[in-house]
Amino acid sequence: MSYIDKLRKSRDKAQVAYQEFALHTKQGKDGLFCFFEGKDNAYYVPRIKQFVENYHPIRCGGRERVLQVYNLIKNHREYDQYKKAFFIDKDFNSALPNHNPPIFETPCYSIENLYVSVDVFKEILKNEFSLSEVSDDAYKVCLRLFIERQQEFHLAVKLLNAWYACLIAIRNTTGIQTGVDLDDKLPKGFIELTLDSVSSKYNLEKIQQTFPMATEVTQELLDQKLVDFSNCEQHKVFRGKYEMEFLLILIQLILQDSKASQKYLKQKIKFTFGEKISNEQAINTFSGYAETPESLIEYLKEVTRTRE
Repeated sequence: MSYIDKLRKSRDKAQVAYQEFALHTKQGKDGLFCFFEGKDNAYYVPRIKQFVENYHPIRCGGRERVLQVYNLIKNHREYDQYKKAFFIDKDFNSALPNHNPPIFETPCYSIENLYVSVDVFKEILKNEFSLSEVSDDAYKVCLRLFIERQQEFHLAVKLLNAWYACLIAIRNTTGIQTGVDLDDKLPKGFIELTLDSVSSKYNLEKIQQTFPMATEVTQELLDQKLVDFSNCEQHKVFRGKYEMEFLLILIQLILQDSKASQKYLKQKIKFTFGEKISNEQAINTFSGYAETPESLIEYLKEVTRTRE
């Protein structure tokens, strides 16, 4: 078993990523060393390749792991000569202050939020469902369903997002841990989503029962966060995993309707993945349609710039 394999079996993912980078440099590798959260490289790599062909993806774990690796590398001046790029999700945190070398932080909650705009859905309809925006009534029907159901979805999940955002705010100001480890999917039974409507099936009491170890949130803090979340671009601010879940469930419902009941769609729609597509598959398949923030373009220009 190699040294890296032994490290991978350990719990310290930041140390693993750091050692992987160190081994690259010992082997004389050059190019751009890219440090990612989880499997976010599926989104970033096609965009990185627009600026540089020679790159090395290194997975660190979550946001905090990337930041830990950043600090480990920054403390060793011998690594200043290498081109490095660090990519993290903003989540519900305040914007990261400027760092040198720079770190890219998503301008939205996470990369998943870059997949769920109306414009991205239009691309999916045209390229994955093969629907024409000028000659297919199904295109207009699907687009209307997406816009209407997404608005209802945001109303339905606003309380859960606001409550969790309060936990993050408390943690960041006091150091008290949230007491919550959210799954990628919405808690079972919290939301009812159909092509007809989206409705909330939970309240604050049910949230507290579902997450009994969560830090207590004052009503005043929650009320203020609810106001904030009523006046924002919700598809960008709300938790990305939930936003992606909505998109994938809606796609599944549309495909089912086109195949069976045909209440909304009068023609069968074909899709490569059948009726269901996983989050990971969607990140890969829809990457070309996802939004690319201008801040990411500027960041990649900066970190790939040839040093004089």
